Amino acid sequence: MKPLLVLLAGAALAAGPSAPVWAHSGTSGDGGTTVRPGPPKLVSLAAAAPASATSAREDTTPVREDATPARRDASSARGGTSPAREGTLPAPPPPEIAAKRALPANRVRAVILTVANGEQAEPPARSVFLNCAPVGGSHPSPEKACALLSSANLDPGSLRVNPTEPCTMIYAPVTVTASGIWDGKYFQFRRTYGNDCEKRSAAGALFNF
Repeated sequence: MKPLLVLLAGAALAAGPSAPVWAHSGTSGDGGTTVRPGPPKLVSLAAAAPASATSAREDTTPVREDATPARRDASSARGGTSPAREGTLPAPPPPEIAAKRALPANRVRAVILTVANGEQAEPPARSVFLNCAPVGGSHPSPEKACALLSSANLDPGSLRVNPTEPCTMIYAPVTVTASGIWDGKYFQFRRTYGNDCEKRSAAGALFNF
């Protein structure tokens, strides 16, 4: 029994003053004395909080206060861009830039080309836009098409690009049209070829799209 009491007393001393040891007569059959730890000591959470944690919370408070103006500045910046979003039309370019971009009416060369299956031009099966000043548009070969129109003096019916190309005598008509403005003058062309091979041998890349 003495060794057991010694061990219990050592454990109580190691626990410190918050766990006092008290003894009373045991009720077990051996008639010994039972050693129990004292009632737990209630400690306030505020008192138990380390001073370093409190200081850390106090140190971080100015950071949150400093971040508040930044959020206000961001909100002000977002609010400042709302008038630009509300605008319906962008500002026009300066007159000198607009004058450089716009071509004179006598320099415009814009053409619409169509190809239709059959002897009627409507409805077209395919159509492209050809711009020759400057060269561009949706035509797959705008440079060749513009050169052909210019050499034919806006009359594609006079073209004979590849007259020796052999074509069958099968009649499968295709109708082509060309209309637009060339150097300030409006022009229009329409022709029906016997088949696609005849169209290609006559007009070349002009209606090849």
